[in-house]
Amino acid sequence: MATFYLLPPRECLEHATAEFIARILPGVASPSATLERILDVVGALQSRPSELFFIHREDLPGSGDTGHDLIDGFGAEPGDLVVEVGMASGHAPPKVKRWAIASGVSEESAIG
Repeated sequence: MATFYLLPPRECLEHATAEFIARILPGVASPSATLERILDVVGALQSRPSELFFIHREDLPGSGDTGHDLIDGFGAEPGDLVVEVGMASGHAPPKVKRWAIASGVSEESAIG
C-alpha cells in the first residue's frame, strides 16, 4: 500500500522553508532547492521509500476529483492512503485530512 502526501503549492512551502531556515540560521540564505531536498531525504529515510509519494497540489491534473487525479496521474490504487496537508498558520499545525482510495475510481473513503 502506497501513501500519497498531497502538499500545499510548492511556492508556499518554499517560502515557509526559507522562513524556517532564516529563524534557525540567521544570515544564512536558503538554497533554491531546499524543500525538494528535504522531501527527498524524508522519503529515503522511510522503511519503504518507494511507497511514499509527495505531490504538490498544483501537480494534480485538476479534474476536481482528487482520487481520480491520483489514480490517473500518479498510479494510485484502491486502498492507498492519501494524506492531504494544508498550510500551517502561525504556530498552529496544518489541517490534515486522511482518506483511502476507494475501489470506485471517483470515491473518497474517509478513514480518519
